[in-house]
Amino acid sequence: MYFVVRRQLLKLIVSLCMLIPLLAIGKTWQVNLQQADISIFIRQVAEMTDRSFIVDPRVKGKVTVISNASLDEDAVFRLFLSVLTVHGYAVLESPEGFKILPQNIAKQGGLNFDPSGGAPGELMVTRVLAIKNAVAAELVPILRPLIPQYGHLAAVPTMNALIISDHADNIRSLEDLVERLDSTIEGEMAVIPLKHAWAGDVITLLQELTTTTTGKGARSSDVTTIVADERTNRLILKGKPGELNQIKDLIIKLDIPAEKTSRLQYIPLQYADATKVADLLKGVVGDIEKKEGNAPTLETNIQADEDLNALLVNSEPGVMSEIYSVLKQIDVPRAQVLIEAVIVEITVTDEEELGVQWLIGGSDEIISGTNFTSAGSSANTIASSINSSTANTLATGGTAILGDTNFGAIIQALQSKTNSNLLSTPKILTLDNQEARILVGETRPFQTGEYSEDSDSTFVTTSREDVGLTLKVTPHINSGNEVKMEVFQTVESASDEASDLGTITTVREVETVVIAGDRQTIVLGGLIQDNITESKQKVPFLGDLPFVGGLFRSSSFSIDKKNLLVFIRPTIIRGKAKADQITNTQYQGFRAVEIQMSAPRDGGLEGLFEPELSDE
Repeated sequence: MYFVVRRQLLKLIVSLCMLIPLLAIGKTWQVNLQQADISIFIRQVAEMTDRSFIVDPRVKGKVTVISNASLDEDAVFRLFLSVLTVHGYAVLESPEGFKILPQNIAKQGGLNFDPSGGAPGELMVTRVLAIKNAVAAELVPILRPLIPQYGHLAAVPTMNALIISDHADNIRSLEDLVERLDSTIEGEMAVIPLKHAWAGDVITLLQELTTTTTGKGARSSDVTTIVADERTNRLILKGKPGELNQIKDLIIKLDIPAEKTSRLQYIPLQYADATKVADLLKGVVGDIEKKEGNAPTLETNIQADEDLNALLVNSEPGVMSEIYSVLKQIDVPRAQVLIEAVIVEITVTDEEELGVQWLIGGSDEIISGTNFTSAGSSANTIASSINSSTANTLATGGTAILGDTNFGAIIQALQSKTNSNLLSTPKILTLDNQEARILVGETRPFQTGEYSEDSDSTFVTTSREDVGLTLKVTPHINSGNEVKMEVFQTVESASDEASDLGTITTVREVETVVIAGDRQTIVLGGLIQDNITESKQKVPFLGDLPFVGGLFRSSSFSIDKKNLLVFIRPTIIRGKAKADQITNTQYQGFRAVEIQMSAPRDGGLEGLFEPELSDE
């Protein structure tokens, strides 16, 4: 029995251990910020990644992050490190948490050793590289130009090793470079900066023209080693003096301006707007140039071609590489949002009328009586009833006729309640973070002024303005698959009344910001207008008599309340299949929806929108 229970317990423990990783799967975020305070960005990343950050007081500024990809915890942290690096800040790991401080003081912020080389790319770390064949002190002058100003490079002669403090990605590149240089080749080393040609292109040509070793793991003593550092556009050579001089001469001949090797690049964009992307890149190109660590010999110039939606970029190779990397993250397809709206005007009328009208007549005509002009049946309406055999029936509008064919009394008691007016049912498809606008109405002329040159001629100036129903919605999709909508809705109509200054218009508008889930219907609106009307009619003198005066007068009282209600439902569309599904549904149900909209409603929301779409 003991072994059976123990075996079952072990199975349960193993099952729970297998379930633990599954609990963390699927938790992703979308990070989109527009000129947000960097402290808010740090706080959000701390909540997403469950990490602690110690922020230096000098860390300030605004950040912009544009990404439509869903990121897990590690991807969010890597993106966070990249953003801080672009803005000139470094992150150091410590037992208390991650320290965030300016890059120029990062090397004084403490040592963050990374012996395995597995730290995230933009994290500031310190590595010790052991040199096997070369002399560590001789490598320092060659490697120092590749280290940014805020980094650190030093040789330890007694250990024949290098100590490097820099971003983890840069250290990995330097480690690969040191491994290539630390070969058994005897000879000199040289670093050749290129002014016009690309380092990657030159090393490809040298491979074809000379007997060189450029690949990783070169260990031959009969060849010259050449390594290309594309980040700083430099070539690093190691070999015998005679061979080095020949290769240097060849590199000088290759490093010349030419049309085919121009640094002017034409970059077509597939999804992003070229004008907006150009403005964004112009704002961050200064930070990219600072990241390179050296003053650029060519000022970066970025222009947008609106007609072809492309960029023209002229820049240094290192900066150009960073620009291409940024464009890969920006020029991605955005999700779309289908906005369905129903705009209804609800008029609630509470109207009551109470009164008595008397009629006296003969067999063929009415001789005398009262005829109040308020709502309901008037004396003229029921005159035929008084002179007919149907005098005792109930007249139209809740009016009762009492008496015989020669004498009748109209007792009026009317009451009306609710009336609804469906103003519009607009639908529009727009991109995420893109404003959509619908106008249903007309353009009317309005008088703006008048002037006369003499007493006989008068000129009137007018302007044309849109009058009707306008709906503007800007959707923003968040990581929780919800849609934040900036809604502005207005109903404007021209009044029949006119003033000396021109046409009078009545405007009712709703402006708000709401959050709705995917395919969730929400309602906006409220009381727009409240009118109270009270009137009395009576027979002179008789209507003022005490006790019996009520038999000779009529009174009415009404309250009109108008509510403008806007029902909105957003539907998130990702991918061509979902767009085709929605288009087919709208097309197939168009006539059915049109018939439903023209039919009377009971005040519910059923039928106002299309059926729910499947997620398949």
